[in-house]
Amino acid sequence: MQVNNIFENIISKMPNCKVRPSQFEMIQRIDGCFVNTDIETKDGHNICMVEAPTGTGKSMAYLVPGVLNAQKLGKKLIISTATKTLQAQLIERDIPNFIKYSGLKFSYALLKGRSNYLCPYQLDNSLQDDALQTDMFVATSNTIQSQLKELNKLFTAGVWDGDLDTMPHKFNDKKIIKLITTDKDRCLGSSCGYNQKENCSCPYFKNRASLKFCDVIVTNHSLLLADISLGGGVLLPVSPENYLLCLDEGHNFADLAINSFTQTFELKQAITSCNHLAKLIYNESLKTYIYAVDVSLCDAAVTDANELAACLDKLLLLLNHNTHLFVEERLMLNDYITSGVEVFKEHFVTCAYIAGELYTKLTKIKEKLKEKIKSGNDYIIETNLNKLGFYISTIENILATSQYMINQDESRYNANARWVEIKSVVGLQKSSSKFGASKANTDIEFVFYACLTHVGNLLFNRLWSRVYAAAIVSATLSVGKDFRYYLHKLGLNLYSNVAVSKLNSSFIYAKQAQIVVPRFNSSPDYASRNEFTRELTNYLIKTLDYDDAYGTLVLFFNRSQLQESYGLLPDYLKTRVLLQTDYLSNQKLINEHKKKIDNKKPSIIFGLNSFGLGVDLPSLYCVHVIITKLPFETHKDPLNMVQEYWLKFEKSNYFIEVSLPETCIKLVQAAGRLIRDENDYGQLTICDMRLITKNYGALLLDSLPAFNRKYDKDFISKAYESLQAVKLHYS
Repeated sequence: MQVNNIFENIISKMPNCKVRPSQFEMIQRIDGCFVNTDIETKDGHNICMVEAPTGTGKSMAYLVPGVLNAQKLGKKLIISTATKTLQAQLIERDIPNFIKYSGLKFSYALLKGRSNYLCPYQLDNSLQDDALQTDMFVATSNTIQSQLKELNKLFTAGVWDGDLDTMPHKFNDKKIIKLITTDKDRCLGSSCGYNQKENCSCPYFKNRASLKFCDVIVTNHSLLLADISLGGGVLLPVSPENYLLCLDEGHNFADLAINSFTQTFELKQAITSCNHLAKLIYNESLKTYIYAVDVSLCDAAVTDANELAACLDKLLLLLNHNTHLFVEERLMLNDYITSGVEVFKEHFVTCAYIAGELYTKLTKIKEKLKEKIKSGNDYIIETNLNKLGFYISTIENILATSQYMINQDESRYNANARWVEIKSVVGLQKSSSKFGASKANTDIEFVFYACLTHVGNLLFNRLWSRVYAAAIVSATLSVGKDFRYYLHKLGLNLYSNVAVSKLNSSFIYAKQAQIVVPRFNSSPDYASRNEFTRELTNYLIKTLDYDDAYGTLVLFFNRSQLQESYGLLPDYLKTRVLLQTDYLSNQKLINEHKKKIDNKKPSIIFGLNSFGLGVDLPSLYCVHVIITKLPFETHKDPLNMVQEYWLKFEKSNYFIEVSLPETCIKLVQAAGRLIRDENDYGQLTICDMRLITKNYGALLLDSLPAFNRKYDKDFISKAYESLQAVKLHYS
């Protein structure tokens, strides 16, 4: 059955299915890529990049060619997304509907990480008070203990399957979740009594086992990245050579890769952990070893742990003597950006060596202990294994961070950003190291960070050069009509034959929306920022003074400006405004916003950058989007600082090659909050005259949807009336 036949089945059988030319074009583009793959030709012809605007029906458009070609080839289809919202939509709605109306039969499942599942072994431990008296956890209260017992009953009775997403809401507490979950270093794996081939009751490993027999697997970008970093086919049941990949929300992938490969550790906490680790391996008061069969191995590990603590203590002493080098509680450790920091690299060379030796020894001890408990349960060994896993994770972080710290930067393609930040803490434990340096400044912690600044080469080597075929899709993958920026970020510029497509929208933007750039006398530049904020606030006071029951989304890209603008509003307007900074989650704010409008009241959201990404507020919930300024970076973060240095070194222009493309993409994403379907109407206002006065303004304007540029002062009122009529029609 060809893709055309499948698509015709769907549109003929699915109720209220809208025929969209862009959706059919997307199907053809992806199918052409998957069908014509020749594994012997390594030029990128097996990879396509499709920019599909809001309303295309992207998931259906990649499911049609993805499922069909995966079945023909005997491969699995992997769908990776950036958000849980889209994963849930695929699993709960899109894939079931696709099966129902396409005529194709296949199995599917969702891959999630360990932290999303109950660990029965950890629950057992947490139900025993003695197991909780460690430096990892504090003793539980009677209330938490009773909740743990109730959870255990639900799980053992089969009422709850151990998936945290389906856990009864009253148990959704961070303290409880910490006590019933595990990670890769503390997990006992096949040595655990709950994870035996004959009788596996571990929710995580049961899910892993079921994936082997699934045709379609939905996962998230972070797990996909974790899998390829392990070599592929470790978390996923197959390696890249044996799957077709649909990378939805692909515009996030490179940045998420940078975050995934960022390494960090807290210095004083690391010193404390090293000291506690030494005591775990050899209990001096009891004269006992964690693994008495190999005393020499344990003694060597204790020596390494003490030496690592001493090395880290010297780092702490060095930082305490160089606090004057910090700028806004941050010290860049790239010696070509900050002079006088070369000595830190020397210390990290030593740390990397000792941490590497210690990690190897701890891994050997861990494996020997796991072998020992295979012959029968031993509570003491199991508890020690659990603690040891925690410390192994800490040592691994120190090792990975140190290795990044000593990287030899040679160009923008292999440069690492390296820095340390000061963080305020409460009740920090003092180091018991003989150096004693950690006794100073016990009210602050030093946190080391190190990350790649370009992941293109890594993605090319571990994913693109191996995957059978891939489609990268998103509503924002180009700058204007140019895909080179994202091709470069993803490492796909190393191929000559990657197909790129920018699809047309099915929306009639010129009819559905207008764009307005109000005339301000000042711009949001640093020199005139105070005047701009006052002018912006005056504009907001006039614009937000309405009584109709519709929503306005005001997007700020600076927290202090949001708070200052809100503070200058009159009290009667403040009652209408929902501040993102007042809510623990965006969803709670959105629910409150919708409730107000449903109750025939106006509602205004003052949001930050995250509200410009993927928030869906259709119809009356968002009739006006106000972007307070162009989303240029207000200050350089460490990654940007390193990128800018190397671009200047290579005689390139950071503003043109990085800053402007990033701003363009953020602006298009923010503008995309306005028109969500064919029946939406509204106004986009951008309060930044640089859009008109600067040369780059034309590029930014042309990248936006083709909104009407002829100003109509009554447009919002007309949009409100149109949306009311649509709502009445469908009610």
